[in-house]
Amino acid sequence: GLILGIAIPLWVRHALAIHLPIRKPFALLAYIALVLRDIIVANFVVAKQVLGPNRALQPHFLNIPLTVSHPTAISLLASTITLTPGTVSCELSQDGRTLRVHALHTLDSVAEVAGMKERYERRLIRIFGEKSTSTVQEHP
Repeated sequence: GLILGIAIPLWVRHALAIHLPIRKPFALLAYIALVLRDIIVANFVVAKQVLGPNRALQPHFLNIPLTVSHPTAISLLASTITLTPGTVSCELSQDGRTLRVHALHTLDSVAEVAGMKERYERRLIRIFGEKSTSTVQEHP
């Protein structure tokens, strides 16, 4: 599903008049491998959190300030987060600069946001060549 979720939009982007050139194709392949690994690992983590003896989950809504600005890159980031068990992309702000995410369990919201930006968004910036201008901020 992940491969099709990335391949189909890239394949039909000409028909949709969306142009976001892939500057680093090998980085895209590495990103796909990273996401697949994260999905597998997160499945076990979430299963342990939900089925384990200590079910004291601490769900939070996180506001991720976005550095990426292209709609396709934002969609890929939101899809990646949603595909990873334990997190769901909920809403994109009207100005397109903040992605709201629900995390099933997090002890440190700031670290969680920083981790998503570092692990996923930074790689998308490298793949598509967008400039980095945003910093990680704490959001209630």
